[in-house]
Amino acid sequence: MHLVRMSFGGVPPFTKPVTFKFDEHVNLFVGPNASGKSTVLQMLADCLIGPDENSKRPISRRVTLISDDRFDKLVQEALPHYGPPNFLSASKVEDPPVVHIGSVREGLPGISNQERSDAFGKTAAEALNGSFSGSRTMCASKLLGEELWSEQLSYEEEIEDADERSAFELPDLINLINAVKLADTCSKRICDGVIRDATPDNYIYGTDVRALLNSPFGDPSDILILRRMGINTTDIRNFDYLPYDEQPSYSAYTKDVDSVPIYLGHLSSGTEGTLLWIRWLALKLVHHYKFEDGWEKKPAILLIDEIENHLHPTWQRRVIPALLKHFPGLQIFATTHSPFMVAGLKAGQVHLLNRDANGVVTATTNERDVIGWTA
Repeated sequence: MHLVRMSFGGVPPFTKPVTFKFDEHVNLFVGPNASGKSTVLQMLADCLIGPDENSKRPISRRVTLISDDRFDKLVQEALPHYGPPNFLSASKVEDPPVVHIGSVREGLPGISNQERSDAFGKTAAEALNGSFSGSRTMCASKLLGEELWSEQLSYEEEIEDADERSAFELPDLINLINAVKLADTCSKRICDGVIRDATPDNYIYGTDVRALLNSPFGDPSDILILRRMGINTTDIRNFDYLPYDEQPSYSAYTKDVDSVPIYLGHLSSGTEGTLLWIRWLALKLVHHYKFEDGWEKKPAILLIDEIENHLHPTWQRRVIPALLKHFPGLQIFATTHSPFMVAGLKAGQVHLLNRDANGVVTATTNERDVIGWTA
């Protein structure tokens, strides 16, 4: 399924009806502040996910999801009787995974501000059902790993034949590890020159005995979460002045100090935020599709506000190509203020919002490719 068109009105700042025709892969909303970019994303999110009780921008008019073959008829019928119609049409009315990333990348990792291990729910499904944050991403990853590992142990206990047990390859757990690896490979393509590696060997299970001995007041579950979120970078290693509970533990696979993963909390905001929200995307998809092979190629909808958040212009240009390369089934809806995000997009992929002197917002779509343009 992919979204085809949307028509709505009567929602500030859209005082008059507007209609969008969506591209199957990329839809970037650009325009000045207060022109309704985030409102469009919120309308989509409210329709596809449900109203967010904690949203800072409550939407008074709801949008109804319909199949595309009914769109024109319903819009024409509703307009004279009910005012501006509020319809979102899709190629098929199904329930694809919808990933909503807000403009504020909240809950970035760190032991000092880490939530309790059960703060986002006691199951992976509960954690993944909430809104994105860095802490929630770590919690969901931890719970998924524990649940799949527990299922594997229960499975092995039921098997008496040693040969049959050794032949079992933990397919769900392997797909979970591969999901994180794929997400980090995508981030590596964006944050080129900083992230050096994206192998699953970095995701080490268990607690760091050094950290527990030297920081007896540290919560073992917090340390466990942070260690699982380690990744290799090109940074020169210098951990001499870090407290033990923040130092990376040496991998079971290597004693080479240059191969020791560092924690996300030691990276720049742009690198850290990119790694976390793309991991959240991968976790949502692999869980929604029940760890099936090929999950990364299946349909999904990404709603992301200020997609260029914290990124240097050089990195901004890589975000959309990297996402489509690693998650080819994505339909992306994003807002941006950056011309570097627009560069290279095709006709019909950029939606320009304009607000006139009277506050009336109108929308147009680019009719030719944005290739070879300057900023």
